[in-house]
Amino acid sequence: MEKIKVAICDDEILLLPQLASMIKELFYSHNFIVNPDTFSSASELLSHLYSLDGYDVYFLDVDIPEQDGILLAEKIKIKNPEALIVFVSAKEERVYETFRVQPLAFVRKSHFTDDIQKAMTTLAQHLKKPEDTIITFYDELGHAVPLNLTRITYIKANEKYQDIVSIDNRQMIRCSISQLENALTPYQFIRIHRGYLVNFRYIYRIDTKECVLDSGEKLPLSRHRKKEIQCQFLEYARTAKNI
Repeated sequence: MEKIKVAICDDEILLLPQLASMIKELFYSHNFIVNPDTFSSASELLSHLYSLDGYDVYFLDVDIPEQDGILLAEKIKIKNPEALIVFVSAKEERVYETFRVQPLAFVRKSHFTDDIQKAMTTLAQHLKKPEDTIITFYDELGHAVPLNLTRITYIKANEKYQDIVSIDNRQMIRCSISQLENALTPYQFIRIHRGYLVNFRYIYRIDTKECVLDSGEKLPLSRHRKKEIQCQFLEYARTAKNI
């Protein structure tokens, strides 16, 4: 079983132990070991956060004394853009406000049992690390370049070179973006703009004029291919992300 770090912040002190126990059991049912740290205020969590490396998953109430839970999530995202946020709140009317920090789920306290089960399934899908898919690509000079397709988020055209942006590094390859498009399309990459090729895995949503990645980064979207790209993304979401 994989061990992950989880933080829970809720001002209902009597609820915290019960919430922590249930979350621990649910993670265990998905083959994850957790011992959640609990906090009853935003300042307490932030003080702990800045002195350590942070957590993998945060369960936050929206209505927290001293500081709004959404603002707290923004500070967490600044320190760790990859952190997974789940809101657990009775303030159901504020669900749309939370979208700006891209939470993974919103658990309504009035529907806690059902919502937390769905949230945990989504969390497990994001936390399970897929096996890396690596292919060999040959650049214009005939050099063999290994590409880890599981970790590449997108590719940006840069004249004669292409900027390969991955989760943990960047590299430049001398070739055309069309050559990379032909090689990577079978691996669920999509050309969203003449200068951008994106890995479906890391697309959070497709807006009117831009493509938003899971990291929050925004890339330009071709207005001529917008509908086609949206349809392909929805199909991918249904089959791969189980949305």
